[in-house]
Amino acid sequence: MTVTIWNPGKTSISEEGLVEQVEALTYAGAPPLVGRCVELLSAISKAILSNPRARHAPQYIALGYWLRAASLRRLVVDLNYQEEAEGSILIPRGVALHLPPTNVDTIFVYSWALSVLAGNANVVRLSKQLSSDTEWLVGLIAGIVAQSDEKDRQIFCSYPYGGVCEKDMSRHCDLRMIWGGDEKIEAVSQTPIRPDGLSIGFPDRKSMALISAEAYADASNKKRDLLAKNLFNDIYWFDQMGCGSPRLLVWLGSSSDLSEDLYQRLLAKIDNDGQTTETGIAIGKIAFANDLLAEGISGSARHYNNTLEVADVIDPSAAMERTQGGGFIMQSQVNDIEELRELITRKIQTITHFGISKTELDRLAKAISGRGGYRVVPIGQALQFENIWDGVSLFTHMTRRL
Repeated sequence: MTVTIWNPGKTSISEEGLVEQVEALTYAGAPPLVGRCVELLSAISKAILSNPRARHAPQYIALGYWLRAASLRRLVVDLNYQEEAEGSILIPRGVALHLPPTNVDTIFVYSWALSVLAGNANVVRLSKQLSSDTEWLVGLIAGIVAQSDEKDRQIFCSYPYGGVCEKDMSRHCDLRMIWGGDEKIEAVSQTPIRPDGLSIGFPDRKSMALISAEAYADASNKKRDLLAKNLFNDIYWFDQMGCGSPRLLVWLGSSSDLSEDLYQRLLAKIDNDGQTTETGIAIGKIAFANDLLAEGISGSARHYNNTLEVADVIDPSAAMERTQGGGFIMQSQVNDIEELRELITRKIQTITHFGISKTELDRLAKAISGRGGYRVVPIGQALQFENIWDGVSLFTHMTRRL
């Protein structure tokens, strides 16, 4: 049986050939944070930011900026400081296998890039069914890697889950990063990696947004428009399918007609950007709104257009157990920030906020400690990738300390 590999274009090789390539990476680690790795990622950044195709995809622009040399050097400085402070040196973990999700087409780059900086040799398993944009992105990266000193340490491929190829290849891996649903993580985890290897799963998560009604009432039109723009980015970059995208919007204090003002500004941003929604997804949102009404989870719903649906929920905990993307906002209200505690479970990843003071955020962090909620960031940063993800320091796990 054959599998696909990008070298740098898409070619087919035998499963045995792929396993042999992965086995050859066993001792291919290099010192972390070397200059050539920063140069490689910086070259990818320049290629993305200079390509007209990326200019119409904000998630690619964000990726390009994250990969800039200046951005990476700040990360390097922080990590070098940790190394010196602890009196040890960093060494690569070894061979890292990355299994990205299909619904967020840039995660594979972030995961891979951080592991490149960690000095690891890397294998990135991609889906057979890639969008045209993702195909373009993979081709761009593979082409630049093929011209670099890293060409023999980085593999981008596609192979079936659960087969002999996966089993034979996995036993050479020191680190496995599984991004995706609970079922995917459970299934993949049945296949062992090296006995001293580390497997990390990033399962299904859902996120929410918190807005101070008082702060919104006092905000200027300019600040309100900026909030609507940032909320748009959090929701529509990946069609609300990213774990960090808010599903529930909670108003702290009485929102009265403030929410309507926000949604009208959000609609203006939707229209201005030409955001559209497939008919099937739009019908699914209407059906979902009716389900929530029928089950008594929501008391009312507003259909603005195919791209924006808002449901006023009575039972936000039950609402957060449900899933619906494509621009479906479930709205609720609390009088005190600590009331959010009962909403927070291990399934909640990110809480974005607007107009909340540091004192209140500290109260929230203490209230939800040990329950869930792994990131608390301003609205507009829900999908911003960081070294610490779901409470896990990725670089720490991608390296060893000597």
